[in-house]
Amino acid sequence: MSDDQLRLYRYFLRHPGHQTEEAAAAFGLEPAALESALTDLQEKGLLRVSDRHTVLVSDPAVAVEWLVEQELGALKLAGDQVAAARKAIPALAEEHKHGLAETPVGDIERVDGVDAIRERLTELGFFTFRELMALLPNRWQPESIAQARESDLRMLRRGIRWRTVAGPEAAGDPDTLAYLRELVALGAEVRVTDQAIRRMVVWDRTTAMVPVDPDDYLQATLVIRQGGVVANTVAWFEQVWSSGHELPAATADVPAPAPLSPLERRVLDVLARTDKDETAAREMGVSLRTFRRYIADLMQRLGAANRFQAGLMAKEKGWI
Repeated sequence: MSDDQLRLYRYFLRHPGHQTEEAAAAFGLEPAALESALTDLQEKGLLRVSDRHTVLVSDPAVAVEWLVEQELGALKLAGDQVAAARKAIPALAEEHKHGLAETPVGDIERVDGVDAIRERLTELGFFTFRELMALLPNRWQPESIAQARESDLRMLRRGIRWRTVAGPEAAGDPDTLAYLRELVALGAEVRVTDQAIRRMVVWDRTTAMVPVDPDDYLQATLVIRQGGVVANTVAWFEQVWSSGHELPAATADVPAPAPLSPLERRVLDVLARTDKDETAAREMGVSLRTFRRYIADLMQRLGAANRFQAGLMAKEKGWI
């Protein structure tokens, strides 16, 4: 239930028989917002509006129990679907086995074009279960960072060990360095090396990706599953990793972010203390649409992909 729905339901519990107009006047709700909230409450079986706009409210013990039963039914259905999915695994695995026998996937696969390469990177990241290792000799393009952010954050949230060694060019680029520090703040491990390295990524020590042309890694790349080649690639990464040094922390030489306005500080404060946009907007005395615009502006300023990340980055910058 939204805050407006809960407030209305409690209002009619305390004032049985009141009309909808009285509730609108009590809460200052717009007609459209009132109508929407009342419709949702009626669909949930919590109240009924008569032809004369009089509200008849349901007994809370009955109404809430009915809602609980609906939720439990949905959970049981979800559990049954998960159990059915698990039962299907052996049959699907057998089909996969036959498919590989008829059309085996090569140990080395070529992927051409920037869109296909980025799609394959996202796919391999999605199916990573334990570890990612990467060597990053060159700067990341801003569009590459935007493309990789969702996949990288998903892996970190899942507890994947995320390790990258950056070369001098990558570590010296402000955008790349800022993104690497952002990932470190979220649990990634990053080191810097002075030696010459070539771009490569390894997933779960079973699959590696290297560019066909080291100087143009977005033109074509090779996805390698050949055990011996991948093992040698992993050994090379571990050697570079062991000789690298920690990513330097931000220093006073780095330009400080522009100071926050009083409004921006208040938005961050309210965002950190409330769970719902409706509550935050009401506390600030603005509409829900206006509050969400404030959030979008702050996310853009921080370069954050979502509100959770915006909160972490704001804390890192000392804004909250």
